[in-house]
Amino acid sequence: MFLSNAEIKNFIRNYILLFIIAIIFSLGISYKSVNIIKDKIIENNQVIVGSILSKHPDLEKEIITVITQGKSKNNITLGKEVLNKYNYNENISLRNELIINESINDIFSLNILFIVLVFIFTLILVMYYFKHIYNDIKDMTDYVYYSSEGRDYEMKNKNQEGQIGLLKTELLKMTNILKEKVELLNKEKIFLNDTISDISHQLKTPMTSLIILNDLMYEDLPKETKIEFLDKIKTQLSRMEWLIKSMLRLSKVEAKVIDFKYENVNINELVKRALGPSLIPLELKNIDVSIKGNNSIFYKGDMEWSVEALVNIIKNCVEHTPQNGKLEISYEDNFIYSEIIIKDSGEGIEKKDLPHIFKRFYKGRNSSKEDSVGIGLAMAKSIIESQNGDISVKSEKNKGCEFHIIFHKNYSD
Repeated sequence: MFLSNAEIKNFIRNYILLFIIAIIFSLGISYKSVNIIKDKIIENNQVIVGSILSKHPDLEKEIITVITQGKSKNNITLGKEVLNKYNYNENISLRNELIINESINDIFSLNILFIVLVFIFTLILVMYYFKHIYNDIKDMTDYVYYSSEGRDYEMKNKNQEGQIGLLKTELLKMTNILKEKVELLNKEKIFLNDTISDISHQLKTPMTSLIILNDLMYEDLPKETKIEFLDKIKTQLSRMEWLIKSMLRLSKVEAKVIDFKYENVNINELVKRALGPSLIPLELKNIDVSIKGNNSIFYKGDMEWSVEALVNIIKNCVEHTPQNGKLEISYEDNFIYSEIIIKDSGEGIEKKDLPHIFKRFYKGRNSSKEDSVGIGLAMAKSIIESQNGDISVKSEKNKGCEFHIIFHKNYSD
């Protein structure tokens, strides 16, 4: 069914109107038919009266009295007897037959006229609704055509009822989904291109060093020099391996192709595991570490990937904290979210650098670590945000950094 409730009501209203018109026409035809028969009877009486009075003028009053005032039983009986003599009972005279035939023809002509008018009206009504449906279909066809061409087109009557309205709604949904898919594919294409460019750029320096060192190894060099070059080659290869693995992990996270687990993560255990890789640098720099928080605080997330994120943040804090510095880690919980705060007493970040520190390969203007790639904080941000979290940083130059990590709670699960 292609008509809405409103259109059905219009149909019903129009057909009721048509039915009323048909009744009026029928009453009119019946009235007209009665008048035609009446006229024929009067005409027939006129012929009879005229014929009698032409020969017997003296009977005028009696004849008129009978015609105008009605009938009497005596007159009817006498009339029957007279007419029967001339066989005017079952066998109607030719004259009366012609009168009846003329009346029937007139009534038939009126009925034909009425049928033709009803047919024309119905045809107009049907054509109107078919035109309405055709316009809707054409509108949807134009919308699909312009959408496929990437051009804007505003569909008419988007909120109408009925199956046509539902079809338009589903068509809008489908085209919106397709547009989103196309935009996503374009973003993925751009993301892949940027990732390949970033990896190529980051590998260019170690590759150049490897080529130079490899060329030097062909020369006649002392054994100690060759060993030194081999150590440098090994260092560069290790750096390249770490860079490639890190880039692949970051690319997977940002491309949202990783299925993060959704389980209870104990924050105290998370912090302890994240501190593991930095224990030796912490000890060498004599950095004082303090951990504050309730041991029974949990949030929903992925332990392994959360450890990866915190390792990068803690590593960044340790690298920028001087000898005998401090590293404070605290965490708390409320009805809306769980929060982890990591604060160091390092050199801090300049105000101009703050909006950019979570970007890939970004290095601060006064970064003291030359071999820093600038990928750790970007990876931490992507991992945290993929687990319904947020990360922000507060810092002033020479006053340390303070990272705030928030994991929001989802009570719909």
